[in-house]
Amino acid sequence: MKTIDLITEETKNIVSSVLPNISREDLSESSNLFSLGLDSVNAMTLVLKLQSNFGIRFAVNDINAENFQSIETIVQLINTKQS
Repeated sequence: MKTIDLITEETKNIVSSVLPNISREDLSESSNLFSLGLDSVNAMTLVLKLQSNFGIRFAVNDINAENFQSIETIVQLINTKQS
């Protein structure tokens, strides 16, 4: 199982690849990803990349705006899935 710090770093890298107009420095753990430009299309890309990278599967009810609002909420979800 990966540490929270490693999950956070990898999640930031993946989010940065999905939102290329946002610099990694502007991406804090609490930044609202939807206000930074995350929409339904790139959110699904994000979901697929996270599942692939972490070797997990999100349930349909995991995929919602609340869980994908920020790096912090995504990391919490991934950590739960890895437990």
